[in-house]
Amino acid sequence: MQYKILIIEDEPDIAGMLEYLLRDEGYNVTVAYTGEQGLELVSKEVFHLVVMDLSLPGIDGLTVCNRIKQSSTIPIIILSARDKDSDVISGLEIGAEDYITKPFNHREFILRAGKILNRLKLIEKQKEIKIDKLKINLEKDELFIDSKRVNLTPNEYSLLSCLASRAGWVITWQALLKGVWGHEDWEGGREMVKVNIQRLRKKIEPDPHQPEYILNEWGKGYRFKDIEK
Repeated sequence: MQYKILIIEDEPDIAGMLEYLLRDEGYNVTVAYTGEQGLELVSKEVFHLVVMDLSLPGIDGLTVCNRIKQSSTIPIIILSARDKDSDVISGLEIGAEDYITKPFNHREFILRAGKILNRLKLIEKQKEIKIDKLKINLEKDELFIDSKRVNLTPNEYSLLSCLASRAGWVITWQALLKGVWGHEDWEGGREMVKVNIQRLRKKIEPDPHQPEYILNEWGKGYRFKDIEK
């Protein structure tokens, strides 16, 4: 499978260099020179990774990052000359998987991008996910806890799969709404996700009031307990 990477970078020289580095590794690369172009491409095409600057003309990079994360689970690497701790923290808090400051080592960038894509590759190859006492059979749409099958509704299973397949990563309620119900947004969508999370917790958590698997990331969304390496 050839992974598709979107570069959002307004400086042609840097965009061209990034495109060359990534294409040389065998990736399919698309370039956008503004935040607006990047958001339009994300809404129309499937990408496996976004590499983006923060200082973009028009829509600011942090806003672009936030909008992408609200509606999808695409991992993002921020590549920016902004090297203040506050900028790095803001980028990571919004949901970027990595933050690299310019100027940067080309080989290090490729290795860090590859690490994120390799994790996606491992997830895609999994036929089942095992986390503590939970075993999720992705081929048969089944859940077992302590070897006992747990009956889930189709929506509950889709919600569980969406969370567990990105274990350790924060997913916004908007991305869950789109991934499970196929809608970008609708009135009451946030409450629908919340209610279904609560129902799912009642079926899989030892104590639904103190969840161990489906964790709240306040102000961001939800995170499924990471798989131990």
